[in-house]
Amino acid sequence: MKNLKEQYGNIAMITGASGGLGEEFAIQLAEQGLDLILVARSKDKLENLSNTLKSKYGVKVWVKIADLSDSSDTQKLIDEVKKEQLDISLLINNAGFGSFGFFHDLDGKNEAKMIDVNIKSPVMLTSAFLPKMVQNKKGAIVFLGSVGSYQPTPFFSNYSATKAWNLMFAESLWAEVRKEGVDVICLSPGYTKTEFQENAGAYGQKPLGGWSEPKDVVKRCFSMLGKKPSTIPGFMNWFLAWNIRFTPRRIAPLVSYNLFKPKKVLVKG
Repeated sequence: MKNLKEQYGNIAMITGASGGLGEEFAIQLAEQGLDLILVARSKDKLENLSNTLKSKYGVKVWVKIADLSDSSDTQKLIDEVKKEQLDISLLINNAGFGSFGFFHDLDGKNEAKMIDVNIKSPVMLTSAFLPKMVQNKKGAIVFLGSVGSYQPTPFFSNYSATKAWNLMFAESLWAEVRKEGVDVICLSPGYTKTEFQENAGAYGQKPLGGWSEPKDVVKRCFSMLGKKPSTIPGFMNWFLAWNIRFTPRRIAPLVSYNLFKPKKVLVKG
């Protein structure tokens, strides 16, 4: 793997760092010696991770507790980081969540919060820290998409729409700043062994692309950063996303509907 600290700078901010891919991003960046700003709502989990990374890798870690569904909390985070003069060189817009089910049965307030976390907070954070990266001619930003970024996905309707936004925004920024010394990429994993499915209420799903390990997904992201505007870990996941280009628009959502249609009884486990 290339030396990310040497290429981009000393400090990385990771949102949604308390578990899953966010925790794995933190581990792999700490392995390369980057100091970290860890952002999430769970203070205990962040502090435990912070202590582990500081002890094992000797890096500096700042723990920031923030609810990114609240734009005032996101702005407070931005203000604190700038006041402390922490020069972010690598921004990982990882925080996000999904929901599963018929949209008319889901909690509308929670769906609106999803837009705030998955879309609004990356906009605010990118707007706050990208200008300095461009000024320094050095930096990188990662956005979290999904295989669902590439297709309409009934029962994950709002989630896949937010991830389509991440894909389009990241690829557009990549074109804008690639000659300014700043690399941008959208990482679009398929089903990954995290708590996402359980938190979304999607139990018993059998992914066509199989299950990915967080370690492999993050490695793929960093290996492609600076080479491509977007990347999909796993051949089968890539093939499914690529194949959708040749599927009639009327057929694509119907195929997804049949693949993801909820069972009458959803059982955990």
